Amino acid sequence: AEPIRLAMMLGNLRYVDQRIPGPEWEEKHKASMPYGQVPVLVVDGRNVCQTKAILRYVGKIAKYDGASLYPKDALVAAQVDELLDAFDDLWILLAPTYNIKDEAQKVASRRQLFEPGGSATAKLEIFERMLEGGDGFCVKEAGLSVADLMYFSFLSVIRSGFVDGLSPDLFQPFPNIMRHKEKIASIPEIRAYYEDAGRSNPHAVPYYEASSRGSDRGRAPATRGVAQARARRASQNWRA
Repeated sequence: AEPIRLAMMLGNLRYVDQRIPGPEWEEKHKASMPYGQVPVLVVDGRNVCQTKAILRYVGKIAKYDGASLYPKDALVAAQVDELLDAFDDLWILLAPTYNIKDEAQKVASRRQLFEPGGSATAKLEIFERMLEGGDGFCVKEAGLSVADLMYFSFLSVIRSGFVDGLSPDLFQPFPNIMRHKEKIASIPEIRAYYEDAGRSNPHAVPYYEASSRGSDRGRAPATRGVAQARARRASQNWRA
């Protein structure tokens, strides 16, 4: 849910961030979620589910510096969507490792993905080339968009220690990816958000701190927590 939170924050949408502690999830909340998952955004009593669907919706109504976070131009929007979908390919590579019972084998399998010539490294090389020659955003014509918030948030999750076996220096061989992280982290509103731990990390999840190592320009997000977002569209009074 982190890129959704950032989009709502950048768009100055009022919301309440309801994060569900892990121990409460199965017993108290999972059965009430439409797909048995979070995040869920509730707008005027209506549920909006799935991270990318919520992110696109919020991007369409949230503006930063006078521009929407989701492009109005159909072709530019398609380029943003392309990147949102392409990021799934990286998670698909990691997903099978969660079924490995032996911890040492699990860690070895994950590290192999990110070795030179590894399948995950090939995806990162694509992301690295994507950021070449532009102004530092994922889609130059879009400027700051939900794609940037997605990559900033979820690549930081991968490098934060949330995924056992992958270290904070994972992306050091990819300077464009690292510069992108710094560019997004240095946006004043995002910097202020992560400097306010009571707001960005209310349950003191250690992965927020781990993900900021190696950077002196703002914290990148990572959390094992889950969130349910609640909102009122008509009044712009958001509850999450």
